Amino acid sequence: MDSTLTGKQKRVLENISLYIQAKGEPPTIDELRKNLGFKSIRTVAQYLEILERKGYLARRKFARRNIELRPIDAYGRTETLVSIPVVANVGCDDLSVFAQEQYDEFLQVDKKIVEENGDIVAVRAVGDSMLDAGVNSGDYILVQFTDNVKNGDRVAAIVGDMVTVKRLERRDGVTILYPENKDPKYKPIILRGDFKIAGRVLCIIPAGAANMEEVTPLEEEWN
Repeated sequence: MDSTLTGKQKRVLENISLYIQAKGEPPTIDELRKNLGFKSIRTVAQYLEILERKGYLARRKFARRNIELRPIDAYGRTETLVSIPVVANVGCDDLSVFAQEQYDEFLQVDKKIVEENGDIVAVRAVGDSMLDAGVNSGDYILVQFTDNVKNGDRVAAIVGDMVTVKRLERRDGVTILYPENKDPKYKPIILRGDFKIAGRVLCIIPAGAANMEEVTPLEEEWN
C-alpha cells in the first residue's frame, strides 16, 4: 500500500487536522470544500477516498462529521491500522455468486497482518456451506493472494468467472473443493481444469464485528 502523499493530498489532510485542533470536531464535507476553496463536493470526496485508501483517515457511516484521522508516527506513517478493500462477494454454497470488484467498502486491519502476509483483500461470504468452519453468510474473509497452498487449506478458488471459498484437497490429478457443513445438501466440487486458486484464507471476520467504512467511489484521476 502506497502511503506517500502529494502536496495537494497533504494540504487536504493538514486542513482537516487544523480544523479538528481549532473546533474539537472534524469538518463536514461542505465545510472542508469551503476551507480548501473547491467548487465541487465530489473533488473533496475523491481526495478523502485517496487518503482513506492510504490509511490516513477513516469515515463512519451515517455521521455528518464522519472523518476520523489515523495516528501518525514520527516518520509520517500511519500506525497500527490499514484499510483493506472488500473486493467481491464469494459463494460459500455453490458457484452462483459472481465476483464483482466493488471497492465501496473497507475493513480496518492491523498493519502487521499485511506486512506478514503480503497482498491481501477482503471478500464477503454468501451462503452457509462453510458454516462448520465458522463462516456465516455475510461474514468477511481475509484472503492472501497466493497459489502456494496445500491440502487442508481453505482457499478462494476462481472457476470461470465465479469465486467460491472451500477446503482444498488434491489427489490423483483431481482437485476437490470441500464444503464444511454436515448438511448433506452441500456437495464437494470436483475439478480438473478451468479454475485457479486465487488465494488462501487467513481469517474470518464476523459481519457484526467488522468496522466498515463508507467511501465515495473515485470517478476521476487525482494526483
